[in-house]
Amino acid sequence: MARLSTTPRFLIIAALAVSVIALLQVPGRGTGSSSGDRDEIRWQAPTKSSIPFEETREFALSNEPCPAGLPLLEPKQVNSVDLELSLFLDLPGAIALVFLDAENGFVAERNGLVYAFDSAGVLAEPVINMASDTSNEMDQGLLGLAISPDKNWLYLNRTDLRGSSVVTAHSLQSGMPNLGAGVEIIVVDQPSAMHNGGDLAFDSEGRLLLSFGDGGGLGDPNGHGQDLSTPLGAVLRLDVNPNQWPPHKPAIGNPDHGPGSDPRIWVSGVRNPFRFSFDETTGDLWLTDLGQQCVEELNVLTSADAGANLGWNLVEGSRPFLGQDNSSLRSPDFEYRHGRGRCAIIGGFVVHGGPHPILEDRYLFTDMCGAQLMALRLDEDPSVLALPLHASHPVAFAAGHAQDLYLIDLASGVWQISLKE
Repeated sequence: MARLSTTPRFLIIAALAVSVIALLQVPGRGTGSSSGDRDEIRWQAPTKSSIPFEETREFALSNEPCPAGLPLLEPKQVNSVDLELSLFLDLPGAIALVFLDAENGFVAERNGLVYAFDSAGVLAEPVINMASDTSNEMDQGLLGLAISPDKNWLYLNRTDLRGSSVVTAHSLQSGMPNLGAGVEIIVVDQPSAMHNGGDLAFDSEGRLLLSFGDGGGLGDPNGHGQDLSTPLGAVLRLDVNPNQWPPHKPAIGNPDHGPGSDPRIWVSGVRNPFRFSFDETTGDLWLTDLGQQCVEELNVLTSADAGANLGWNLVEGSRPFLGQDNSSLRSPDFEYRHGRGRCAIIGGFVVHGGPHPILEDRYLFTDMCGAQLMALRLDEDPSVLALPLHASHPVAFAAGHAQDLYLIDLASGVWQISLKE
């Protein structure tokens, strides 16, 4: 779809905005809040180690050859499937997409722009412009989008120019075409431009989950993955309300990790959990974690896994790294070693009622390097199908309200996965 002019499109989207239930007026705290207010929602890294990371044990381990015996990804090629990728939104730089209803939604560019779209295409002008305060270095950028269950708020997860991960909420009651700077929900300082995580989604109870990587450095030299006092290297679960201050707090029912721990942590021990999604049928969280130099992994987490330690940097997947696998660590449900053109897993949704029966009850995913779409059936003998669908630079998937499936490609835009006509 090509972008359309602003005037007729604004009338359509403004009509949609009128139907959104109005909330109370947002308090006057957002990106321009006072430093005292911001400190209440900000996590700042302690003083960094004076030891150059090149001299650490973690750095040395990160440059060792991968051990033999790691599981290879050997999918079954299914070239006869009548599926195709058709361009849905022509938007190079796209990195995340969410639907407001069956036809309307928002698509984000990594540079900090968010556009509204409908069945006719993308609005010509962005409804959110954070480009002047969004960093695009390495793993940074505007990385994730989510709409609140009541559809009153659009949430963004991005990296600002100071290198901090910032989650903001933008009220949909004000209408388009400008959703403004939003309300800051949480700010997490990052020690580097690497491994920022960046995804976010609401669970079935209306709590917001968001992911943060270990903050970078080969092998996690700062030890964030195993440090329960920091939100880095973890997935947080929050109760959020942009109308109150502070606008977030630990979600009710979060696990107790003990004295000195961060009560917002739902699971820990992750390296760079760039993408995750909920299975709409079971409510399970399917969390992918990008590995160091050897292993990509997938974890399927139920409510009983709250408080789980997924192991990084003691292990990478199920292979020992800084330590050894033990009973206190939760092993991945699926993993594969680097090689054969694969280096970074990109999830992914469990497909129910999708465009083709071959995808039913399988997890759709890809690899940023291999860029071929694959479908995983996770049982006692996991099987992977390699579909005749290829991207250029895949960074995310999205699901529509009618079980439509979409692939977001950073190089070209948003592609719909559908039956061949």
